[in-house]
Amino acid sequence: MAIRVATSTVYALSNRGLQSQQSTQVRLQNQLSTGRRILTPSDDPIGAARALSVNQAQSVNAQYSVNSKAVDSALGLTESTLQQVVELVQNVQQLAVQAGNPALSSADLQSVNVELKSRYEELMGLANTTDGTGQYLFSGFRGSTKPFSESSFGNVQYLGDEGQRLVQISASRNLPISDSGSAVFGSVKNGNGIFQTGATAGNTGSGTVDIGTVTNPLQWNATGNVRDYKVSFSVDAAGATTYDIVDATSNKSMIDGYDYAGGARAGAMPRGYNAGSEIEFKRLPTDPAGANWDAGVSISVKGVPANGDSFSVKPSQSQDMFSMLADFSGILGATQFDENSKATYQTGLGRVIGNLSNALDSVLTTQASIGARMKETESVRSTNEDLDLQYSKTLSGLQDLDYTKALSDFAMTQTLLDAARATFSKVQGMSLFKYL
Repeated sequence: MAIRVATSTVYALSNRGLQSQQSTQVRLQNQLSTGRRILTPSDDPIGAARALSVNQAQSVNAQYSVNSKAVDSALGLTESTLQQVVELVQNVQQLAVQAGNPALSSADLQSVNVELKSRYEELMGLANTTDGTGQYLFSGFRGSTKPFSESSFGNVQYLGDEGQRLVQISASRNLPISDSGSAVFGSVKNGNGIFQTGATAGNTGSGTVDIGTVTNPLQWNATGNVRDYKVSFSVDAAGATTYDIVDATSNKSMIDGYDYAGGARAGAMPRGYNAGSEIEFKRLPTDPAGANWDAGVSISVKGVPANGDSFSVKPSQSQDMFSMLADFSGILGATQFDENSKATYQTGLGRVIGNLSNALDSVLTTQASIGARMKETESVRSTNEDLDLQYSKTLSGLQDLDYTKALSDFAMTQTLLDAARATFSKVQGMSLFKYL
C-alpha cells in the first residue's frame, strides 16, 4: 500500500530536524566559548540550584574576608595608639624616678613638671584618637562621641560607654574592634593594685611608707577581714618608737584588742619600730596575748615617725590616668621646707610610681587582648580562604564543561547537521511537479 506524504509535511519535518541540530550545535558552541556546562537552569535544574546556593555562600564568605581586613586595620590602629601610650607612661615613670633625686632644686622639679604637663596633653590626645572614618577608638559603642572631656587639669570625664563595636568575620564569630576608654584609661587600680597606703594628714615626723606587699591574697579577701587599717606610732620621752595596727572601722588594736575609743594608751604600743623593717599585718609570736589574725599584707615604713603619726592601709580604688598625672604634678609643685614635707614628698612619689606601674599593666593587658584578636582574625581569614577554595572546587564540579565530551558532541552534531542538509536537498526533489 502506497503512503502519500504531503510536500508541506516533508518540509516541516526536515525543517524541524535542521532546527533541532542547529539549536544543539549553538548550545554546544556557547558551552565551548564560556567553558560552562550549565548556561540556563533548564540545562540542569538540580545542578543550577546547587550552584546558586554555593555561589551565595562563596559571596558571603568573600564579605567575611573583607570584614576581617577591616578588623585588622582598626585593631592595628588601636594597637599602635596603645603602644604610644605605653611609651608615654614609661616616660612619666622615668620622670618620677628622676624627681626622687634629692639633689634636684626647685627649678629642676619645675622643669620636670613642665615636661609632665606636656605628657598629660599628649595622653589626652591619644585617648581621643579617631580612625580614618572619624570614629573614636576608645568610646565604646558611641563611636561618634568624643570619649574624654576635661573640665580642669586632672579632672576628666568619660563620655563614652562600656560597649565594644563588633564586626562579623565568620558565620560564628563577631570580633570587637573597639575598646572602652573607661577600661583602658579610667579603671586603673591605685596603690599596688590590691591595697593602697597613705600618710595621715597632720603627720609631723619624717616617716615614709611604701606601697606595700600582698603576702596572701586569700587572707586579704577573706570574709571578716576589715581591709581598713592604720598603723599608729608612739614615741616616749627616751625616744623609743613603738607602733600598733588598728582596725580603722572599730578603732581597736588588732594586736591586743585595746579600744582607742576610750583614749590613747598610757604606755608604749605593742610592737617596737625598726626603720625599714616589714610591718606584718598578722599575729606574731612576740605579740602580747590576743586573737590570732592574718590580713595577708605587709608594709615598710622608713624614717622617723613622730609621736601620734599614722599611716593608712585601705583597698585599692579605681583611678584614671589623668588624675594620676595631675597628682604627680601636685607633688612636684609642693614646697619641701622641713623633714616632714620631704617625707610627704617621697611618700607621694612612691604612690605615683606604684600607680604608674598599674596603669602600664592596664594598657599592656589591653594590648595583649588586641594582639589575641588580631591573631584570631588571621586564623579565621585562613579558614575563610580554605572555604573559598572548596567552594570554587564545588562550583567547578557543578558548572565547568567537560571539553573532550563537548568537542565530541559538537563534531557529532556537525556531522548530523551536514547529513540532514544533504538528505533534505534530495528529498525536496522528490515531487511529481518535477515531471509535469
